Amino acid sequence: MKNIKRFVFTFLTVAACFSSCSEDDFLDVQNENELSSGNFYSKVENFDLALNSVYSAVKSLDLYGQTFYVETLLALPHESDYWNAQARNEVTVGDGNVLVAWRGWYRVIARANDVLENAPKFIEANNPNAATRERLDQIVGQAQFLRAFAYFHLVRLWGESTYDRNKTVLAVPLILKVATTREELMQPRATVEQIYNQILADFKAAEAALPPSWDANNIARVNKFAAKGFLGQVYLYMGEDALARPYFEEIINNSNYALVPFERYNDLFQGKNEFSSESLWELNYTVDMQQNIWENGLGSGIALSLAPPGRGWSNVTPHAVNIERFGTDPRLRIATYDPADLVATDDGSMKPAGVSEFNMTGHSFRKYVPQDYSVNTTNRNSGTNIIIMRLADVYLMYAEVMNNLGNDAVALEYVNKVRRRAYNLNPNTPQPSVDLQNLTGTALQGIIREERFKELFAEGHRWYDIVRWGIVEEEVLKYNVRYKTQTGPVIFQARDYYYPIPLQELNSNPNMVRSTGY
Repeated sequence: MKNIKRFVFTFLTVAACFSSCSEDDFLDVQNENELSSGNFYSKVENFDLALNSVYSAVKSLDLYGQTFYVETLLALPHESDYWNAQARNEVTVGDGNVLVAWRGWYRVIARANDVLENAPKFIEANNPNAATRERLDQIVGQAQFLRAFAYFHLVRLWGESTYDRNKTVLAVPLILKVATTREELMQPRATVEQIYNQILADFKAAEAALPPSWDANNIARVNKFAAKGFLGQVYLYMGEDALARPYFEEIINNSNYALVPFERYNDLFQGKNEFSSESLWELNYTVDMQQNIWENGLGSGIALSLAPPGRGWSNVTPHAVNIERFGTDPRLRIATYDPADLVATDDGSMKPAGVSEFNMTGHSFRKYVPQDYSVNTTNRNSGTNIIIMRLADVYLMYAEVMNNLGNDAVALEYVNKVRRRAYNLNPNTPQPSVDLQNLTGTALQGIIREERFKELFAEGHRWYDIVRWGIVEEEVLKYNVRYKTQTGPVIFQARDYYYPIPLQELNSNPNMVRSTGY
């Protein structure tokens, strides 16, 4: 965002200089080969190219490619133990990871806005046939989905309250067009309600425009059911359980979606079961031996940070409290490497993962960290896809909705479906040996929350869960009980429920209001 502002300001300054000298003919020369929105968006194929750049921004090093995922989504809820401020709950307005997240998500929005702003102009200028119009509508639907996805992250990170508690408080600027002047960039913060209204509008437009599925060549694109999944999730976060319910049920009742069997469960996170029946949307990565993650390569840098000793940087580990929290649950072996687990070394041999020096139990992250190759040997990147939403998550969100609506029998069954698969049993057949029974009300609510911790550990959901449940203080202080973080005890403050507006934004935008408490 900051870089965009600098570019626009510089461009306008230069343009003003040329305008003032327009009487000089030699300054009137125009570069006919220069790309602009006016000549780039001349055919529908170019809209597809622009859309690819929106997807690419989500997958970038700043966001799910490494930094945001590792430094924010894992660190804030203490799923990881690390030495950044997020791991101590001591974030400030000058925090670099806060700025990276802000910049990354507004880059997604800016690129989506460019597509969305130029599509109507193309239609008006070209009067495309039905097939071209349908293709363009689907491109627009994907851009709306990705813009909604970006704002959904932003409002959950910077909104100073949740929608159901106080929707009138401030969140982030709502930018829906490509700025052409410096003044247009200086947008004030919108309210939580305004951001959520836009998120709903965009996801609903995407739901209407997108197909139920794509062919093999386009399988990484978002589809109608991904939009339905996020609409259900957004309504859940808003406290609108009755509105969330039908979206989850449409997915659950669709025969194309099913939990993968236990023998393929671990493969979901190892790049060996991509675009499975359990996946509603995942980000597509591949090993890139030509360019690494810092050179806009096609791989992910997550494994580089999380890998066991000797297989990467190995400087981010699961907090020891989490290892104890799993107890004997088999999902611990899906989520983490035990020091004795065999993992490929740089020479390709399979050797024990070893004891991570940064984790008091010696465990390392397993999800999205390949077992059969070391990222040191693959240009420091991984080709494992990152799953954004999967059916087990939908089942647990549905269970939460049904518990909130008083239908505890259905809620408990969907919790048990997820548990049965984790214990290598048929999800759809009652199993007294692992099924939870006779739970209702707040007791069941607590079980659902704990199941989300175990099933979705290290998948980027935990922080958003504990914020919306209003239990951040209760949760983060658990990490002071036995094992401190690498940098000392966690300190809770009321402002820890949200990120501060970055200092650079405060300095560059006179209309920006500082986050409360920062």
